[in-house]
Amino acid sequence: MEYTLENELLTLTVESHGAELWDLRRKAAPEEPLLWDGKPSVWARRAPVLFPWCGRVEDNWYEDQGIRYERLPQHGFNRDMEHTMVEQGEDAILFRLNWPGDGEKFPWKFSFETRHTLKGNVVETVCTGINTGNRPMPAQLGFHAGLRCPFTPGKSYSDYIIRFEKPEAPDGSDVFELDPHTFDNDSTCFPDLKSAWIQVEERGTGKALRLDTEGFPFVLLWSPKGCEEFVCIEPWTGFVGPGHDLSKRPGAVVLQPGESLTAAHRLTVEL
Repeated sequence: MEYTLENELLTLTVESHGAELWDLRRKAAPEEPLLWDGKPSVWARRAPVLFPWCGRVEDNWYEDQGIRYERLPQHGFNRDMEHTMVEQGEDAILFRLNWPGDGEKFPWKFSFETRHTLKGNVVETVCTGINTGNRPMPAQLGFHAGLRCPFTPGKSYSDYIIRFEKPEAPDGSDVFELDPHTFDNDSTCFPDLKSAWIQVEERGTGKALRLDTEGFPFVLLWSPKGCEEFVCIEPWTGFVGPGHDLSKRPGAVVLQPGESLTAAHRLTVEL
């Protein structure tokens, strides 16, 4: 089910399936979407939240207490579940997923809350995973929003760059160039990033969609091979790694019963 939030600058639509950002537009230009529209032939998702793990698990299996869990989805399964809307105001909405634990994907019990809030020209998403079981639970949390590129009618993909707050691009500058072959070899990961933000920026105008990255140990850039329609800036608390123990993956935390993992995704519309 879709829900709409709005303030004086933005109109945001969110979807209860995955508690996912679904559509974002400026009030001044309602005909110009700022998020990817989930075209199935390119990438059927829009802005999934990754939990309880990020990326793929090696060989698609892990082991816990002598039991092997196989045929695992990429990026966990939070994004594939129906979340319950528990609270809505004019500019904020809260969703909750209660996972009972099962013998197929993930034996630990948890509650996952997603709150989307409009604050002027900022869309803030705060997610919290809580261990509601009676034993320690491994967890990673990440974001994967598809940002329109181009976001101005008449512009092309090559009219845009990815800009870092600090000079952290592969060539030592603060600019990551975009062209149809940038992601031919899949995503690019930036571990230990120092930049507080990364943005999709329009050349010559400075217009941008900016994503806060401070505090995230891993940030990835990605778009499907050959795609010239959107770019994902992905801040993750954890990363893929070798082995079949979820608690030993890079950046994984082990939550004791009652403990939680929280991360915030802040998208600023500078248009």
